[in-house]
Amino acid sequence: MKGETSYYKILGVNENASNHELRKAFCKLSIELHPDTTSLEIDVAKSKFQEVLEAYEHLNNSNLRKIYDEKLKENSKSNNTNVLNNLVIDSNNQNLIGNRRPFSNGELFSLFLLIIIISISLICSIFIASFTGKELETIPLWLIN
Repeated sequence: MKGETSYYKILGVNENASNHELRKAFCKLSIELHPDTTSLEIDVAKSKFQEVLEAYEHLNNSNLRKIYDEKLKENSKSNNTNVLNNLVIDSNNQNLIGNRRPFSNGELFSLFLLIIIISISLICSIFIASFTGKELETIPLWLIN
């Protein structure tokens, strides 16, 4: 990736863009630039799609975005063109590993439904077993013989 182009320019958003705006821009550009759906040559499409993907991955992660913004500020003060190269080194920082985004409302609702369904299934199976007269703690037949 070129050291002159910022991730914000690649995605076409301003520096104060929210994660939702970043995602919308990424989805739009990924549809336009994906090698399977674009009319560009495959090599050009791959490189542009890779740039968009890299920009989105760095700006979507809050820690990497903070580091990137600090590097941009340093770059504007010192006119250093190695900002993006320094960012790649900083992205290997051990403090950034394991940081994940919180669950969305839809994911939390899905987990809630899963817990409810498993609980109901267990309760129904215990009820059916007790209603048919079977013991809950039985000895397997292969142990009796």
